[in-house]
Amino acid sequence: MSMTRDTYAKEVIKAAETAFRRNETATCPHENCDEFLSVVRQNTFATRSLFCPSHGHIFQEQEIDQHNRLDWDGAKRRFDEEAAEFDYDDDLEEEEGFVN
Repeated sequence: MSMTRDTYAKEVIKAAETAFRRNETATCPHENCDEFLSVVRQNTFATRSLFCPSHGHIFQEQEIDQHNRLDWDGAKRRFDEEAAEFDYDDDLEEEEGFVN
């Protein structure tokens, strides 16, 4: 019986958790493959990958950049502060038809 894509994806996630989080040796998630997976990193700052000697690249860890997170609350606060500095002329807007 062949493995479905959903089953394969679940097996890949299990293997990744085993290798990356628990630092244990994981086996290839492909059906009828008993090869041990290697954790590969191209350089010090690269993400980790799982590599099977028979099937090649299996999984690559998602990169998490601590300095590149969106700060929605801070952006709104800065926008509100900048918007408060503008002095809108409500009479001018009404004359030009910009009233909501």
